[in-house]
Amino acid sequence: MATASPARPQARGRGALSRAAPAAVVVGGAALVLWLVYRPWHLNYDARYALLWARDLWTGHAPEYTADFAPTPHPLQTAVSSLALPFGDAADDVLTWMVLLCFGGLCWVTYRLGARLFSPWVGAVAALVVFTRPALERDALLAYQDVPFALLVVGAVLLEAQRPRRGIPVLALLAVAGLLRPEAWVLGGLYVLYVWRGRAPGDRAVLVALAAAAPAIWVLTDLLVTGDALHSLHGTAALAESNERRRGLADVPVWTPQYFGYALREPLVIGVPIGLLFAWRHARRPAALPLAVVAAMTLVFAAGPIFGLPLIRRYIGTPAVLLTLFYGLAVCGWALLPRGRRRGWAIAGALAALLSVAYVPWHAGLLGDIERRLDKDDVLYGDLQAVGEAPRVRAAFAACAPLRTGDHRPVPFIRYWLDGAPGTVNTRHGRLLLLPRRGPATRHVYRGETFPTVTPPPGSVRIYANRSWRVYAAPGCVRRPPS
Repeated sequence: MATASPARPQARGRGALSRAAPAAVVVGGAALVLWLVYRPWHLNYDARYALLWARDLWTGHAPEYTADFAPTPHPLQTAVSSLALPFGDAADDVLTWMVLLCFGGLCWVTYRLGARLFSPWVGAVAALVVFTRPALERDALLAYQDVPFALLVVGAVLLEAQRPRRGIPVLALLAVAGLLRPEAWVLGGLYVLYVWRGRAPGDRAVLVALAAAAPAIWVLTDLLVTGDALHSLHGTAALAESNERRRGLADVPVWTPQYFGYALREPLVIGVPIGLLFAWRHARRPAALPLAVVAAMTLVFAAGPIFGLPLIRRYIGTPAVLLTLFYGLAVCGWALLPRGRRRGWAIAGALAALLSVAYVPWHAGLLGDIERRLDKDDVLYGDLQAVGEAPRVRAAFAACAPLRTGDHRPVPFIRYWLDGAPGTVNTRHGRLLLLPRRGPATRHVYRGETFPTVTPPPGSVRIYANRSWRVYAAPGCVRRPPS
């Protein structure tokens, strides 16, 4: 006994390591593949604002939530962005890596959920589908908060699948997710109702507190920063109107299925219904949980226009991920049946799989489009960073801020790279003017009538230009940069 006891902790440690190794390989491997193939480095517009707001907070300023065309503030995204600030110019890389790892985590929990509910093969097919969807890869590469949101929600579904009516751990994940997107508030409230029966009063109080935590934090931060507890709702609706986004109830039945199609692509549009039919015939009970979440999140998406909120494809990313389980079920569900009942479903599964193979060239083209888009953005935003780092521009900015931009697109980027305080960059007024130049790098962003038509004021001097941008300064703003 004395010689055996020291080995037990070592054996347990090796067992834990062996169990964690597959997850680490999938999470890290998926992130590494995307990084090596695409090498992203810049953040999307919303993520750039979150990083900017985090810097505002740490430099003693109130975040500029009411800036021109500012996106919806997501409290957790701003808080996590603070972790990247100490890395300086590498902050973009840090945040992008965080989201890429979340994407790898999403692939892993999708596999685990499929394996738990149906079979490891169903989970593996679903995870592979998630990894290869061009729309989901794009969201990860541009560091959208929808990717970690999906990871948290699917993770909560996995916890519930592992132990039904689990309670607090599920709500804890939904509470964190609720600081990224408000759909999790609805899921949390519905889950409290689901597990309410038979709970002790103390447990019920904890459940309610967890479900209410995210909306309370969100409302409180909006109130403290803007004085409007519903700023996120009002601002998102106003921004959707300004950008002329789809936000009518009549658009819901047209665009909801189209957005699911954009997220899942053609083979799954056929394969998922096959999997749903298989689930109805042979796997109703395990299929009920993911389908309930898909239904709830889709209804929240469809109800958005009632509050003036837009219909955006990224908003159905999480239910789209859950639907990949049913494509896995279409391809591999036949193996769950007795041998005498497999043939028809095996043929349907083979056809669904062959469709995916047939569409590989098409999907490869879509993935190539993502790479070309990122390459163009690298030029556009790399040139914009060069503007913000140009000594002559920085000297003029220090002397004559604010800087005016031709439109809202470069606002958070140039303010970040100029180290500007809130209010120092806007689209309305300023003695400095930043404008795009017509050319290949700007053409994919500024098309036709969207190209800014702002004219530099009389007497302005062009103080800087590169292939994508030019900067003008009013007389008296040109200063010799410090040596």
